[in-house]
Amino acid sequence: MNILSTLKLLSFPSIIFVMTSCLQPHFIAHRGASYLAPENSKASMNLAWELKAAGAECDVMLTRDHQVILFHDKDGKRLLDRDLVISETDYDDVKKLPLKLKDGNLAKYQGATIPLLKDILVDLPKNQLLVIEIKDKIEILPHLKKVVDTHWKQGSIAFIAFDYNTILEIKKLYPKVPCYYLSSTIEDIEKRFEGIKTSDLDGVDLNFNIIDAKLVKRFRDVNKEVWCWTVNTPEDASKMLELGVSYITTDRPKWLTTQL
Repeated sequence: MNILSTLKLLSFPSIIFVMTSCLQPHFIAHRGASYLAPENSKASMNLAWELKAAGAECDVMLTRDHQVILFHDKDGKRLLDRDLVISETDYDDVKKLPLKLKDGNLAKYQGATIPLLKDILVDLPKNQLLVIEIKDKIEILPHLKKVVDTHWKQGSIAFIAFDYNTILEIKKLYPKVPCYYLSSTIEDIEKRFEGIKTSDLDGVDLNFNIIDAKLVKRFRDVNKEVWCWTVNTPEDASKMLELGVSYITTDRPKWLTTQL
């Protein structure tokens, strides 16, 4: 059985290196346990911990008054049923707005609201991983760093981002924290491969549809890990595990674990 080095979990203040079998599932709860609770809510993050996911992923962005919040969309139409732009709105104007429940969300989570990143970091369990996806570009980094430096006291974090310059810069700010470049196309990966290879990034986090054995080997050969998103069927999860993907992002971490 092949053995691969997985995420270098930075457990404040020491580094823990975790070794895992390529056939052992390590599921990251996508926007928290978002199948059952509203995405990026405190409820979905807490539920991810309760369901014993390997970690939880969240999206962060800035409000107009430079508060770092958990939210995915640039506007409030889908999640808040409001015609507003997050970057043009103060946190006080959105913090009490309820997140809309989607199909599968439990009724008991009705009324969940947009949390601040600091509130998630403060309650991060000692043995848990929080994967922070940076939705904004470099302008968020000074504000993000202030929140992380002030409120991250335990547990482990990692950063992911679609913007290449942003993920490179956050790696400079936190050289010991795992950082992964997000991508959804082979064309983009081809363009970025040499840069990723020679960078300090720990690897890539890819749309699972573009991953094959050749791609995983290519990154492993240059000591870079491959993560993937967003996998919600046992068949796709099994395929990713067989290919040697280290961590799998899913809306349904507990259910997929039971299926496998």
